[in-house]
Amino acid sequence: MVTLDTVKKYVTLVLGKLGAANRTEAVARARQLGLIAWTAGGPGRRMLGMTQPDRLVIPACIGCGAMRQDQGCPGACSERRIELVSGGDYNRVTAVASTGRARIAGLCAVAGELDRAEPGPGGSRAAYEALQQSARSALRHFKPPPAGRDDPLSPAAPVTVWRCQECGGLDAPQPCIGVCIWRPAVWVDSASYESQRSRAAADREVERSLAGLLRRLAFATPRAGQWEQSLRALQSQARHALAAA
Repeated sequence: MVTLDTVKKYVTLVLGKLGAANRTEAVARARQLGLIAWTAGGPGRRMLGMTQPDRLVIPACIGCGAMRQDQGCPGACSERRIELVSGGDYNRVTAVASTGRARIAGLCAVAGELDRAEPGPGGSRAAYEALQQSARSALRHFKPPPAGRDDPLSPAAPVTVWRCQECGGLDAPQPCIGVCIWRPAVWVDSASYESQRSRAAADREVERSLAGLLRRLAFATPRAGQWEQSLRALQSQARHALAAA
């Protein structure tokens, strides 16, 4: 039987190893390091034995690029081929996705305002001009960053490793070049990366559609007598853009 004092002692040791102040921080830190694995889902996710975690911290040789993580399998390892991308590539995609969704939310707010506009008789021009001001403000505040030479949503090159289904050990041998310096590196399952990248690419198209709609609203002035007709046409476009978002 394990005594309570023994449990407390080992909990304290684990907290120290992870640099955590309490058990909640320890779980978060362990998940960040890829030491525990979770199923996909919301806050109610439950921990599994050897499912593929979101992130893996694997020792890698900075000379040849070989990766190895021995776990001491009790029997013969049952290896399966998996593909990983670097944690840096994954972080860039998630950062692009997060900022893109924030801009979409801002643009959607004005598109929704346009969709809900119901001016009374003779009030189409005033409503249109008020919406123009909102659109111009949104385009200034939610302007996407300038396009660089490297598109962060371009597919990253995956790395193939072999992982044991029983112990979780990993191996990706490479021809040695005589410089063996091993350092931990963060990797992410390529399927998780591709899911984020595809979603971010789809969001980019939604953002472009919404921004195009607001530019037409912001900088196109209807001819005399065409205010209501132009407003109704833009409202129809807004409904389509919002449905896609």
